[in-house]
Amino acid sequence: MSYNYDECVQAIQQHRRKAYGSAAADTPDLEALQQSMDGFASLSKNCPMTPLLWMQYAQDTKALMEGLWMMEKSVTDDDDQQQLVVQAKKEAYESSAGILELALIEFPGCSILHLYNLESTIAYACECGVISFSNKVSSAFLKAWQSVGNGTHVNEGFIVSDMFRLFASFLLLHLSLAAKEQKSQSTSIMDELRSLFDQWSRTPMGEGSNDEMVQDMECLWEEACSIILLSSDEANESEHINTTKQLEGRKTSLWANIDANRRITSSLTNVLSSCENEIDVAMSVEGITLPWLSLFREQQDQGIPDSKSVNSYLESLKHRNACWDRIVLNQTDGATIRFLLGLGGAETSRAFSKAISYIKRNYQDRTRKGKASNGDDASPLQDLVASHGYDMIVSLYERAISECPTVEALWVSYVKFLSEEFLSTRDDIKNGEQHPRDLQLKQSRIEHRLLSASRRSIRNCPYSSALFEKRMTTIGLVSINLEPDDISAVIKEAIDLGFLTSNKEAMLHLRLVAILVVKTRLLSLISLRSTGKDFDEDEAMNVGATKNQKSPKRSVMYQQLDPSVIEEVKDLIEDIRDMYDEAENYLFKTHSTWVEGKVTFWKHRAMSEAYVLCPIANNDVNDDMLDVNRSELQDKEAIRCFEKLVKAEKPSNPDSWLDYIRYVGSSHLHSFGGHKIFSQSHPDGFAAVASVIRKTRGLYNRALSSVRKGGQSENIMAFARAEAGVNNDLFEKNYDHSLLDLCREFLRFERAFGSEESLSRAQTLVRSKMAQWTAPPPLTMNGNEQSDDTHGKRKAVEDTPTTDAMEEDGDDETPSQSKSKKTKVQTNLKQPKKTDGVHKVRIGKLDYPAHPYTIHVSNLSKETQDMDLVDVFCKEIGDIVHAKILREKKFGKGGHHFHGDSKGAGLVQFEERISVERALMKDGALDVGGNLIKIQRSHLPAVGIVPQGMHRVKPKGEGKISKRNQKKKESKLQVKTNEDKMDCEDGGDGKSSKDSVGNVETPSSISLSVLSFKPRTMTRKPMLDTKK
Repeated sequence: MSYNYDECVQAIQQHRRKAYGSAAADTPDLEALQQSMDGFASLSKNCPMTPLLWMQYAQDTKALMEGLWMMEKSVTDDDDQQQLVVQAKKEAYESSAGILELALIEFPGCSILHLYNLESTIAYACECGVISFSNKVSSAFLKAWQSVGNGTHVNEGFIVSDMFRLFASFLLLHLSLAAKEQKSQSTSIMDELRSLFDQWSRTPMGEGSNDEMVQDMECLWEEACSIILLSSDEANESEHINTTKQLEGRKTSLWANIDANRRITSSLTNVLSSCENEIDVAMSVEGITLPWLSLFREQQDQGIPDSKSVNSYLESLKHRNACWDRIVLNQTDGATIRFLLGLGGAETSRAFSKAISYIKRNYQDRTRKGKASNGDDASPLQDLVASHGYDMIVSLYERAISECPTVEALWVSYVKFLSEEFLSTRDDIKNGEQHPRDLQLKQSRIEHRLLSASRRSIRNCPYSSALFEKRMTTIGLVSINLEPDDISAVIKEAIDLGFLTSNKEAMLHLRLVAILVVKTRLLSLISLRSTGKDFDEDEAMNVGATKNQKSPKRSVMYQQLDPSVIEEVKDLIEDIRDMYDEAENYLFKTHSTWVEGKVTFWKHRAMSEAYVLCPIANNDVNDDMLDVNRSELQDKEAIRCFEKLVKAEKPSNPDSWLDYIRYVGSSHLHSFGGHKIFSQSHPDGFAAVASVIRKTRGLYNRALSSVRKGGQSENIMAFARAEAGVNNDLFEKNYDHSLLDLCREFLRFERAFGSEESLSRAQTLVRSKMAQWTAPPPLTMNGNEQSDDTHGKRKAVEDTPTTDAMEEDGDDETPSQSKSKKTKVQTNLKQPKKTDGVHKVRIGKLDYPAHPYTIHVSNLSKETQDMDLVDVFCKEIGDIVHAKILREKKFGKGGHHFHGDSKGAGLVQFEERISVERALMKDGALDVGGNLIKIQRSHLPAVGIVPQGMHRVKPKGEGKISKRNQKKKESKLQVKTNEDKMDCEDGGDGKSSKDSVGNVETPSSISLSVLSFKPRTMTRKPMLDTKK
């Protein structure tokens, strides 16, 4: 970056101190203010500002404009001077209002910013005429209430209550003027005041604001009634009495509604406050809590004025200026200001995430239960979520962002939620849900909010490639007519900001994501215009009727594309290829030696050309071009990209060759050409079949001759994961897996399409290539498959896939022969050596070997139970053996102990080793009970006794306690021998002997220790009959 944020802010504050400190408060130093304004303008142009900086920017703008206006238009006449002051204040307010409007666009969830804007608007209305500007005041209040009045600022109830109190005072001022000048408006103002009170009573507020609310309403209503009665004709006693009765009747009905609303909001406040208490604690720990009472202590003791004059109401609205000066002018008695500066960190963002997750769960549950419930037997929170769930979640996200604008996880979660809501609303409109007009309005609101959030996210976190990716996918999602230039503009913005230019992986990843967005638009356009279905939906195969079917399943009806659509398709293909060329130039000019990036790029382009761009572009070939081979036109670019791919790294990776061969050997190539197209260099339609087989065999031979394990880097796998947008180590094949697949597919190809001679040559080549092959670690593609690496268990396993085994694959054999050749019983129970890649867990100053199936989770809430861990990890990771919460041990009478409170940590034991690796990648990303948990390896298992069928860490007879286990065996054998001798002495009848042999295991003789459990498929050997 060409500027330093901290230095800019410090320079601005220095100019502001000079402007307001060197002169009287009403005559600031205009030159210093101008320098401060220039600093604010430069800062806001390059990066987003915090709420406090926006407020200071507005204040400086107002003071500067007012001072400059007075200097230019100074006159001596008193009347003209008064008009000049009003005009100066008007110009100053309009400039300041524009700044505050930008601030509220950037931070719509900041309650203190809304309050400051409302007070500024009311102050301007009082200076320039209340009646003419009442609409602006009402609009400012409505915007503030919609942002902070949905129950998401419960613990900021003192701010929300001040908004209601301030607007009510303005209505009293408006009423006092209307009662004298326009009495017809008095009734409408009173109705607006009643509506305000009803709205006030339905807004959940904590911190004692609900208790003070009734007292404030009583005072305000009495003042309003006094104004109405004073303006009435006192000479007409009957009219005065009727007006009094009407006002009393209105009050009775109004207070009945207020009491009913307060009973509902009281229970809501208790529930919502429990969610926000953790937010207050986190903000207090990080020192960013707004000291409202200390800053506005003068205002707390001042209520509604006793005098009923207009001037008294004006003064009641102006008395807070000194309170705002403590914030805006940094008049905090030397204390360092940390609030409203966007300094929220991990603790605050985690507390907000927990509160948002709680509201989300209620919102999603209410949405899933459906619209059929109609609110029956629903709690007040469920009713509130059902009617305002989306607005509550958005408001809470915006509040979190105003405190933690630089936390990437909050922005990612926010944009993801808005995207899901946009797709859900679009599906409802497509499915013909009720109230389509309301759904369209909601979709429009979500679209505007989504675009705004994605734009603001990259301004606040310009270092995040994930947010730039979200920005591009958002544009592709909401745009009806996508322009590739809009996507390219995001890449240009990332380059201009300069935070990601040194990260070559991120820059290439963003370019490929941009191409993917445009490619998605291309496929969606063709699919929707030709079938009415989107390309990401499924479609059944168009097969004929079977014996059990009267008619074939109805297939999709296709339509011919319009010429305008075809032209747009051509333009998109050209744009995609231009974007690929730009990415290629980026690699060539800046990272010409970066092999991993080239492999990723060429694989991405080759797959796009092979399966999207070339097949679509082939339809544009004129039918009269009979002298041109159509297959060459289609495959030329795809083949070129595949050749670039396999030559991008030396030695090349087998996985790249597999993609190349699969494309060349695919069935659609066989139909190219025809009997009318023939030349000596291109086969006709008949000869193309044999030609494809020969070409495929040639590629297999080239592949096995060029691949070898050397120069392979783990960065290839890491960058491939970045290309997919997920961290999927488990789905990437390494060299050994790819080579094994390549050899197997080569042999299967030769068995299917080759001769005995070609198969023999292939076996020889594969045998030489597999001579140096080493078995890779097992891969598990999903949570339901079990790992092959199960030490300490007998199992039927497939032999190591040697060349002989691959050669036998596909031969006709009897079941018994096949089983005897391919499987055997693994009987060795030897444990792996301690040095074979065993992970360590450090406890204190000692290192312990990590349990291969167990993880340790921490940062759990006290209320989390065992089944909460099971529910989360079963869904996200895989099957679980056992999960338990670690608790304090407490001892009672007699030495008996019982479990106490949770330690905030637990153990989770999986069925597979690979599940542990999956879980470790979710560290800090999984939400359990509203907390983002920390995941580490554990040196202890979650359960000591593992039921049969589950994994065991150490088989029976192995490990540290093998000697004690051996002693137990000898002791049990000695007891058994003594019992047999006693039976012989008692008579030695066969019945007793038979019983002793048959009932070897009795309930009393079975030990319940861990070591008494044997590995699976092992049976206990029968005791020898010593009498025979």
